[in-house]
Amino acid sequence: MTTVIIDCQSCPVRDTHCADCMVPALLAPQTTELSLDAAETAAVRRFVAAGLVSPGEAARVRARREPWARHTRAVG
Repeated sequence: MTTVIIDCQSCPVRDTHCADCMVPALLAPQTTELSLDAAETAAVRRFVAAGLVSPGEAARVRARREPWARHTRAVG
């Protein structure tokens, strides 16, 4: 097995082509379903409190990564 070390500090195009970097795509989760973040969870709780969503429905809510969405960008 070969180990590959990816280091933004030594990248030859650092700070000029970070937006085009393929490393975040390689490290992105393979699933499209993600846990809700704190803001999303708070919003769902407010929907439940207002009676717009049942607690059962709220428990099944998941975030979804859109295939065209920009993923986390590595910064040096």
